Amino acid sequence: MSARRVLGVDGCSAGWVVVRLTDGVVDDVEVVPHLAEALADGAFDAAGVDMPIGLLDGPRQADTAARRLLPGRASSVFSAPPRTVVDGARDGGLLTHAQATARAGEVVGAGISMQAWRLVPRIVEVDELLAAGHPLHEVHPEVAFAVLTGAPLPRKRSWAGITTRRAILERHGLVLPDRFPGDEAAAPDDVVDAAVCAWVADGIAGAGPVLTLPETTDQLDHGRPIVITARVPPPVTPGPRTQPRRA
Repeated sequence: MSARRVLGVDGCSAGWVVVRLTDGVVDDVEVVPHLAEALADGAFDAAGVDMPIGLLDGPRQADTAARRLLPGRASSVFSAPPRTVVDGARDGGLLTHAQATARAGEVVGAGISMQAWRLVPRIVEVDELLAAGHPLHEVHPEVAFAVLTGAPLPRKRSWAGITTRRAILERHGLVLPDRFPGDEAAAPDDVVDAAVCAWVADGIAGAGPVLTLPETTDQLDHGRPIVITARVPPPVTPGPRTQPRRA
């Protein structure tokens, strides 16, 4: 039987952090300037990407469902840019945030944040790779960790947030290296986010059950359901029961 190979991907200042797993074990971590470089050989079964996949000219049910799952952390789920903005940027008609927010206002009745505008080039990359047939799936790391642990975690950019996430990943077999190519260009939270995306992708590839937010949807983009995927953690195996000591 062939090995199960998956990727987890998160954006960083230098491009993308990519965590590769083979049969659930970390094989490789690297930073690449363009996502296509990480996907070029096609030797993977699924990729979990921390980026909106599937856009509409209006609110996404997936974002609403993700916010409900993160009490106190709902702000970590930002609104994806409208499809009209991403298509306009790809076609060269929208070059600035002012132009993008004006277009969004005309089409959906509200502008877009600067954060969403800065992600548009990355979303264009993902869009083009999807169109080329790559098996990419949207993962929201905060949602993935919340499903994995049963509750939201400390802020991911805090020391407690990083150490807690790394320990959780190690408990599920994902041991991240201390050094890897391009590591100085990758923030610690980008690395753990890419790793949990890889863990979800491993579930999509058959290593364990997954769920989607929302569970069902009628929202489609190019015929594909717009959902965020998370992985259901394995059941906790109880330890051996000890007999009470007799007096």
